[in-house]
Amino acid sequence: MPVHWKIKSQEMKSKLFLAAALILLLGGFIGYKMWNKPHMDISAAESFISLSAVDLVQAFKEDETSANTRFLNKVITVSGKIAAVNKEHNQTILHLETEDPMALVICNLDPFSTHEKTDFVSGETVQVKGVCSGMLTDVVIDRCVIIK
Repeated sequence: MPVHWKIKSQEMKSKLFLAAALILLLGGFIGYKMWNKPHMDISAAESFISLSAVDLVQAFKEDETSANTRFLNKVITVSGKIAAVNKEHNQTILHLETEDPMALVICNLDPFSTHEKTDFVSGETVQVKGVCSGMLTDVVIDRCVIIK
């Protein structure tokens, strides 16, 4: 025997309409707030760990799963010698040397921050702070800022 749901009173219909409208309004407000959430200030963020580019790549090569657990999506400070500098579409990308010629640490400077220094040369030693995005063939650090 089929069950039919019928709303019998006009008052009940208006209550359901009001509840649905409130849910939609609340969902829209939450979505708007999340979309317009300000970006994290990397320069003011506390670094989870500080290590060299060599040590960072070595940690990923030894056990990528463990390294992902330790570093992925966390603010870390990395120091190393610049192997190369790329500038693409107003974005500066630093490649830090490691002991492995097939793996570098790629540091994408934060487009939401102002940088005191934007000209870098190969061989220069730098210390950057940014969010670790993991390892493909190179370890990638995004939203980097230069530490003095």
